[in-house]
Amino acid sequence: QTPTHLSRHSHSLSPPPPSPMAAPSAAMRKKLQRKFRLRGFTLKVDALEEAAAFLARFPDAEDEALDLLLDELDKEPLKSSILDRDAVRRVVSLLVEAEEAVDAASPSATSVQSALRVVDSFVVPRFHYDPIKKVFYEHTGRLALHGEAGDKAALYRDRYQVLLQRLARDKYFSKPAFESVMTENESCEITSIQSLVGCTGRRWIMGVISQLEERQFYLEDLTGAVPIDLANAKITSGFFVENTVIVAEGELLSSGIFQVNTCGFPPLEDRETSLSLLMGLDFFGGGVIPTEEALRLSSLENKAVNDMFVILSDVWLDSYEVFSLVLIHVLYNYIV
Repeated sequence: QTPTHLSRHSHSLSPPPPSPMAAPSAAMRKKLQRKFRLRGFTLKVDALEEAAAFLARFPDAEDEALDLLLDELDKEPLKSSILDRDAVRRVVSLLVEAEEAVDAASPSATSVQSALRVVDSFVVPRFHYDPIKKVFYEHTGRLALHGEAGDKAALYRDRYQVLLQRLARDKYFSKPAFESVMTENESCEITSIQSLVGCTGRRWIMGVISQLEERQFYLEDLTGAVPIDLANAKITSGFFVENTVIVAEGELLSSGIFQVNTCGFPPLEDRETSLSLLMGLDFFGGGVIPTEEALRLSSLENKAVNDMFVILSDVWLDSYEVFSLVLIHVLYNYIV
């Protein structure tokens, strides 16, 4: 199926005429050859120039445009893995024609307004992670407006499971396939709190900061809780409060207290990696964004250098005093 949308820039997206094109730079040539080679393609000189001309349409989203072009080439019934100008131009023309068809049906499709979508909070999907099957499944029952006593605990369990499965994919925290691959000192495999009993030496744990006793902080996971000593801990940058999930490195003392040497937030995972692993699941109810639409949105984001969102919480706008303060001292400062 031909993609239905590409990002439009200030110049036209009509297919390039057969007139001579500016030669791509050496860096662009190297990038194209490497990317196409990873997909099993070899580019002739004229095909490389055609691909470079296509990417020139998207100076702010070259990588996304290149991935889209390669995805469509994979779908083509090519006679050879050695690509000439005609093979690349045929796919480029299909992409451009699809773009023009969408624009004709919806002139405002490329507007900034189409990049925003309001989702009803009552229709946002709810997913749970199954640690046994290692998959997400969608909650099919009716979502209650008012939660029950156990819902708050379930919220923290679900949040912890989501972070734990993501952490398990990180190359520094995943369990090595062979013992010889990573030594004990290099391994950062997460140990459950329940398994700390009887363990010696440095361990990594992940848990929620809580205060089960007055003036005594604990780390809790799904298996148990352990008191922690943060007196000599090296803490990374961040704002840590109760109910925050952290990763801590330290040692369980004979007194039963886990002495923390280093702690911080779980490592981030880039958006592209998450999307490729979540297999198109729609977590927010806004629909799964196809590659061509993501390309358009990426272009809009790169153009909106000076745009911003102001997020306010628990603001009582029906109070005149609050409304005037918000309007004058908050919003006005952003407007001017």
